[in-house]
Amino acid sequence: MQPRVYDKIGYTLVKSFNCNKLSERAKGLLHYQLWKNNDDQSFALALSKNESSGGFSAELIQVTAITHVLTELYQTAKPFHATALKELFIGKSVNNASFLGAVLVDQGVIRLYPQTTRLLEVTNQYELWPLTLDEHTQDQVLNSDDAIKATKRTSKNKIGTDQEVEDAIHQSSI
Repeated sequence: MQPRVYDKIGYTLVKSFNCNKLSERAKGLLHYQLWKNNDDQSFALALSKNESSGGFSAELIQVTAITHVLTELYQTAKPFHATALKELFIGKSVNNASFLGAVLVDQGVIRLYPQTTRLLEVTNQYELWPLTLDEHTQDQVLNSDDAIKATKRTSKNKIGTDQEVEDAIHQSSI
């Protein structure tokens, strides 16, 4: 179990995502976030919103802790229930593990087991997943650079109004 993180001070929000829940009957999307530690540059995930009912813990879950659990599950070579992810949380919401399972399916780290709908399995590429998270950081930097260029371009064209500058920045990030 990882130490409790009471807030996200010392972390930078890299990107927000949304995904479907594991159950086909479930309504609404889940929203989650990728965070990066400002000191050691490590990544963490946090659930941020459930569009329907059902509570969850919004604590940061370290990617290294997730990959450690996935390694253990992968080595068993057996499908597993989402409750196997429960140990990653301090919070006690019954939805935590299945919501994290949905996030990891969205990230391509685990997948639904084809023979049984309530089981999951670790993908062969799970070890590469942490390396792909840096791409989101690079996307964020590129979007920021594009926004700065758009602002400069806007000022050169003397568009002038704050709304027009905001519109130019918004257009460059699309």
